[in-house]
Amino acid sequence: MSRKTPDEKPSIDPEMTILDVVSRYAQTEAVFKQYDQEAGVCLCCKALFDSIKDVAEKYGLDLSRFLADLEEVVDAQGNDLLSGR
Repeated sequence: MSRKTPDEKPSIDPEMTILDVVSRYAQTEAVFKQYDQEAGVCLCCKALFDSIKDVAEKYGLDLSRFLADLEEVVDAQGNDLLSGR
């Protein structure tokens, strides 16, 4: 298993499903919960097998902001691991 360097960006692709993302990065579940109100549904309940791109399109979410928010929590977790927190 390869380790990310501190400069390496998290690898969340818009074609990944919500299940793919949450399975790989459990901490992203909190981001999906934050977007539930904006989407008007529980995204992990109703769109678990949909791609991030399709979810953004279907529920009128800003894809760039959605991906940035997901990557931010993944990156923060990675930095915590690297610093020993």
